[in-house]
Amino acid sequence: MFLDSSVIIAALLSGQGGSAYVLTQMREYLDFQINEYVLAEVQEIIKTKFSHLPNMSTQLFLWMGINPIVILENPAKKEVVKLSKLISKNDAPILASALSGSDYLLTLDNEFFGEKILELAKKKSLTILKPKELIEILKNNRV
Repeated sequence: MFLDSSVIIAALLSGQGGSAYVLTQMREYLDFQINEYVLAEVQEIIKTKFSHLPNMSTQLFLWMGINPIVILENPAKKEVVKLSKLISKNDAPILASALSGSDYLLTLDNEFFGEKILELAKKKSLTILKPKELIEILKNNRV
């Protein structure tokens, strides 16, 4: 399960939402992955947009310490450039890593749900979901 930074930020901001539920209540059943890019992006977002919440960085590292999370190397630049034709350059490294090493991409970013991106994901056996959709699937034992 590759995590987009949007899911991590949402979970850190609200312990009540679907993102937090997946990351805390379902961690025993899922293997989480991010890449170096996502980690740096989350840290930058916390530093710039949420500097008024000083405990957020601590929360991030506590969460990473208790969750089974794999931090992958960033994808090859060639792959990122290629995907930048379909998705923004900020999201291309996320999509590239998810396509190359995951069955699922969990995101709140609607850009990942464009028709061409979903077609490519399907060809590469990657399912792109929002946390609410994943929760529904897991509750119905369809994963």
